[in-house]
Amino acid sequence: MNYVSQQVDFSDNINYSLLTYLELEDSFEKASVYDEIKNELNTITFSNPNIGLSLIYIEDDEEYLFNSHWTKDEFQLRNDPLLIKGYKIDNFGPHLSLERFNSKFVLSTVRELSINYSKDVYLYIESNLDLTKNILESDNVINDTSYIILDQNNRIIYSEKQDTFSVNQRFPDDSEHNYGTKDGYYWFKESTERGWSIVSLISISQYNLEMNQWIMTMIYFVFLFIFISIVVGLLLWKTLYKPLNQFKSEIKLMGDNNFHSEIVQTSIPEFVQLTNQFRSMRTQIATLIIEIEQKEIKRADLEIEKLMHQINPHFLMNTLDTARWLAVSGEKEEVIHLLSSLNKILYYNMGKLGHLSTLKEELESVEQYLRMQQIRYDFTYKIETFISEQQIHTPVPRFILQPVVENSIYHGLVDEGEIEVSIRLGKNDFIIEVKDDGRGMTEEKIQQILHTDLIEEKKQGMGIGLNYVKRILERTYGNADRIKIKSETNKGTRVLIFIPYWGE
Repeated sequence: MNYVSQQVDFSDNINYSLLTYLELEDSFEKASVYDEIKNELNTITFSNPNIGLSLIYIEDDEEYLFNSHWTKDEFQLRNDPLLIKGYKIDNFGPHLSLERFNSKFVLSTVRELSINYSKDVYLYIESNLDLTKNILESDNVINDTSYIILDQNNRIIYSEKQDTFSVNQRFPDDSEHNYGTKDGYYWFKESTERGWSIVSLISISQYNLEMNQWIMTMIYFVFLFIFISIVVGLLLWKTLYKPLNQFKSEIKLMGDNNFHSEIVQTSIPEFVQLTNQFRSMRTQIATLIIEIEQKEIKRADLEIEKLMHQINPHFLMNTLDTARWLAVSGEKEEVIHLLSSLNKILYYNMGKLGHLSTLKEELESVEQYLRMQQIRYDFTYKIETFISEQQIHTPVPRFILQPVVENSIYHGLVDEGEIEVSIRLGKNDFIIEVKDDGRGMTEEKIQQILHTDLIEEKKQGMGIGLNYVKRILERTYGNADRIKIKSETNKGTRVLIFIPYWGE
């Protein structure tokens, strides 16, 4: 009804025509305007089936115009109770319809029209539906439900049980809850934001009867559901679960490297076909695993060999270029030391000596490398051993110290500094430590070096890098925790390499 009243009030055509009609004297033109307004109002109200009586009312003259139905003689614009009061619009009801031959309860809306006229003009609209059949009974679940409506003061303004709950009496609501019992009825109260409330009344006997019927219906459904579930469960267990469980067991055996056990026994054609395909696939997987293992061993050996023998061309070029400038400047002794160290390092790196060397040979190679680099860079170094002469001949993989020392020179030191190389005996390991006092690194960088398989190495120095050290230690000793890095930013880095030692 509010929507229909807005259509009328916001219609410039109706407002203009209505003002023209009210200001005209009786004439043929006024009758024509009347018909136009009447037709437009009918179009709006008849296109909304929920609208009943509608009319235009001039309050000062107590005159109504353009009424869509005949009205009762005792017509009044505002009818108690007032449900909602708004700006220029009020909603009333439920009350008896003011339509002449209608005795139903209705809701009504009164809206002041926005026309520039000397007297107040209102639009009156009633609902066209039986309140008890449309609003209250549309969502009934239990039969024979009755309703009463309360105003803001808990006074009954509409009742379908006049014998027990008559209009204008206060509803006996002494409970803190929105439900209770009264005079053989369960009542349920629902309040609106405007303060008035709707109360549902259900006979206790009818309520209990309905509830018992619902309970019995639910019990029947529960037993039926249980029976169907048991039957379906047995069928699923026999046709699906048991074969699938057996199939799962075969898969688990394959996961445990058992490629030969056969457990599934079923006569279901689909499972027989699936099992045969799985076993064929399992055989192929076993064959592929053996081939991959063999290829992986060969590939690892080739990669390690490649890393051992790769030399960064820039390293050789820079070294020879240094030798050239030393020769030009007349530093003959320095040239001899530089080329001698380079020769020993290349021989140690590319010589056909096998993969294993000794701690002593590693230290000698590192010292040659440090001497050579000391000609080009301003740093000092120190090599210390805290093990016996016999222990220093312990076999170790070749070229595991030089990449660590190289990393300290190129990535650790800034312009000058000190590098220390030491070997001591731990509980069950030789502990080789390479320490510098350079720029250090973050914990994130340390974790990247230790736990990333492919490390992006800068092409500096000989170009072998820490990746080789990680892989050769893992390849030789069978685990990946043989190298540890401890570092503090701007304070330096310590690299610890652990070589197993089993005693004299």
